[in-house]
Amino acid sequence: MKLTKWPIDITFLDKEDIHLIATKAHPWQIDLALKNDIKDKADWFSLPQPYMQCFHDVELNYIKGVGKYGKGYAKASYTITENDPWFWCHFLGDPVMPGAQGQDGFAQLGGMWAAGSCEVIGRGRALSGAFEYYGQVLPTAKKIYFHLNVKRFLKKKKLVFFDGYMSVDDPENMVYQFGEHKVGFFTREELSIPDGAVSEYYKPDWNQLKSNAESWIKEAKTFYDENK
Repeated sequence: MKLTKWPIDITFLDKEDIHLIATKAHPWQIDLALKNDIKDKADWFSLPQPYMQCFHDVELNYIKGVGKYGKGYAKASYTITENDPWFWCHFLGDPVMPGAQGQDGFAQLGGMWAAGSCEVIGRGRALSGAFEYYGQVLPTAKKIYFHLNVKRFLKKKKLVFFDGYMSVDDPENMVYQFGEHKVGFFTREELSIPDGAVSEYYKPDWNQLKSNAESWIKEAKTFYDENK
């Protein structure tokens, strides 16, 4: 983790930062919550757990006049391995990263740029986005790269608009092109989320979840063992 003060003109996040943000334990999140008197961690901006994460290293640029539209930009990368969760479940015998996973990662990055500015607070939600796919991400790939251009940042409305692309192995080898995307930030009330602790309305059977995951992994392993 390289950060000691937020925001700064150019912010670099590493894998440790991403993990801390996802688990809502990053010093930036804590400082922002104290500054805005946000007592409920559920109201902090966050990133998904590893199963849904699409980047390990991030660059957030807030310098005025830089980027395609002069509003700043974000870059990110993710190191691919054969152990990535999407490969064993999508699809058996034809492992490929879902295109929706890449689009979700792009929306995550846009939300991270806006949240990292410390100009908005709330729960991030992807609202819209156009895209075209020209290629794919296979287990043989080594790395994916995101490049995001900020088009507009409406701080009072808590909205950020951006476009960009995703590349595989070479930053210039574009496989996904993203048209204008929009991400917004909302309060619990605006999202009609029940009051009280999350544990009051979300009560999964953790043992069953673990059993399901182990069963699905076992089925996938059996398929590949029988179809070598």
